Amino acid sequence: MPAVTVRDITVLPRVVADANLRPRRVKSITTAPQGHEGEGFPVRRAFAGVDLADLDPFIHLDQMGEVEYAPGEPKGTPWHPHRGFETVTYIIDGIFDHYDNHGGGGTISDGDTQWMTAGAGILHIETPPEHLVVSGGLFHGFQLWVNLPAAKNGHHLLIKICMHQMLHFYPHQMAVLSLE
Repeated sequence: MPAVTVRDITVLPRVVADANLRPRRVKSITTAPQGHEGEGFPVRRAFAGVDLADLDPFIHLDQMGEVEYAPGEPKGTPWHPHRGFETVTYIIDGIFDHYDNHGGGGTISDGDTQWMTAGAGILHIETPPEHLVVSGGLFHGFQLWVNLPAAKNGHHLLIKICMHQMLHFYPHQMAVLSLE
C-alpha cells in the first residue's frame, strides 16, 4: 500500500495550471515491455521506443517490481555512471539503498522519494539492503529520468557536467494534489 495517502480524494488541494503551458496530445497507448536491469531486478520501461523529442525533458519512466522476493533473491545494480540527467525514485513498498561515490544517498523505503542530480564523474549503486536479501520481501517503486537543460550556455553546461546532489523526501513531507 502506498505510504502517501489521503483521507478523501474529493477534497485534495488544487493546483492551478500555468496558462503558458502547451498541452501535448496523446500519440499512442502501449504496454510497457518487461525486462531486467542491473543484476536482474524486474523493470517495465514505460517510454521504450518513444522518440526522445516527444518525451523531453523526460528520458525514462521505469516501474521496478512489483515483486515479492524469496530469501536470497533480491537484486540491484553494480556501480555505474550517470551524467547529465536526474533520477527521481519513489518507493511504494519495500526498501532500497541508492548511494553515490561521493557519499550521497541513503535508504529509500515505503513512500520515500529520492532526487539525484548526476553530473560527470558520478558513479552510483542501487541495491537491496542486506536484511532484505536475507529475509526476502516486497519491492515496488518507480524511477523517472529527467534530462538536464541542454548545454546552450556556460551555466547549463556546468550543471550538466559538474553538478551533483542527492535529496531525500519522506512521506510526511509529500502532498497529494489535484490539477484544476
